[in-house]
Amino acid sequence: MVKSMGMELKVIEGRQSSLYNHFKEYELAYCRATTSRLMGVVALKLTWYKPGDTSSRYHQIMHLDYSEYGIDEYLEFECEPGREDYAETKEAMKNRWNNFINVIGEAPINISAACMLRLIESALPLAAEGRSREYDNAENAEFRRYALRRISLMKEALAERGISSDSCSSLQAIETVSARNLGQYATINYFLMRLVDADFEAAAYLSTMSEDELRTCLLAEPGVQTLMRNSITRINKKLNPKTSEKLRMYSCRLTTLAKNGYYHTSLNIWLDGSRTNRDALVADMDIGSITHMSAYESAMQIVQPEYITVFGCHDNMLSGFDPGHISQLSKAEQSPCENGWVYTIYNQTNAHVEKSEYRLGEDVYGYALLTIGGELILMSHSLSNISMLDDAAVFSIYSPYLSVKGRYRLDNPIFHTLCHTPGVIFDDLVEPDE
Repeated sequence: MVKSMGMELKVIEGRQSSLYNHFKEYELAYCRATTSRLMGVVALKLTWYKPGDTSSRYHQIMHLDYSEYGIDEYLEFECEPGREDYAETKEAMKNRWNNFINVIGEAPINISAACMLRLIESALPLAAEGRSREYDNAENAEFRRYALRRISLMKEALAERGISSDSCSSLQAIETVSARNLGQYATINYFLMRLVDADFEAAAYLSTMSEDELRTCLLAEPGVQTLMRNSITRINKKLNPKTSEKLRMYSCRLTTLAKNGYYHTSLNIWLDGSRTNRDALVADMDIGSITHMSAYESAMQIVQPEYITVFGCHDNMLSGFDPGHISQLSKAEQSPCENGWVYTIYNQTNAHVEKSEYRLGEDVYGYALLTIGGELILMSHSLSNISMLDDAAVFSIYSPYLSVKGRYRLDNPIFHTLCHTPGVIFDDLVEPDE
């Protein structure tokens, strides 16, 4: 809208503009956050109410990344009773928030506005233009500009009411949204996960070593990496050269994925033995070797068997398929792929981080793929999980439209190929038995 001001013209932003400050019309009611900071991400939901109209709500949902992207999802939902889209908007908001909770696997908590602002401010430098990111494009850059505009307006509205991040330090914010009561294996896995991901602030939170020490260690030299696998062995006290210092010693063998390929690292870690067995801190680290691996060597390190059940689907099932009618898929995250729709079922907790044998992807319970070729393919790395998925499909309302084509254990992974090869069917990728 253009408004005349004497001889001057002034642009007044309308409510549909991303430059319109909706937050000045509302008061912040509460902030919710997932306790997932040690995984390198935090999902936030901010709920605002309109003074004098407590039934109206304005919601912000965002996903913060503390490795490369800073912010990689940002959504707003204005829910006003009486509007034609009220029910649809409210349902979309709930679905998006619940999806974050299911994927992340950590329960949300209420946090202060100061903590929320500190979490956002710690992530925003990573969203700056000109930073090197492994996967990025013009569309992502435009999204970040939009998200930063909206967050800036939100912070402006809060600042006018005297609300800032001043009362919450970065360390306090990390502590607020981090898992508590960590066992020894979880401490080590989270520490290494944050360290190789170049998230030095969170790694230092789990250690008595400083951020500067961690930034300059050999393990950080390849740049941002993903922890694919970590095998931890507790070392006998007699073999621990630092027994006198009451430090518990662990040997680690980890596989990481960097921009230029896979690395295998051997190292020793010492946990502070003066603390309890829960929430110990990493006191020292000694890196033995770092080896850049070939694709074949890395595959041998991270490969897991795939348990697969293949169903043929009647055409009546393919039109209007609703995963909610199969119990195990009711909370699955669905997304399109080149060969149809893939449904990812996540475990409800991150208990896999507490194991001495950590593998990326073990937060996933299993997958389902509905292909454009007329197959429903279930896959899990766990035999018990595939059995549960199989039963859920067989005893669902879709049972009359399903026919079992086979059940398999494959040591060479093919599920990713099935998802991303248009029109392929299972038999195309599997050689028949002689």
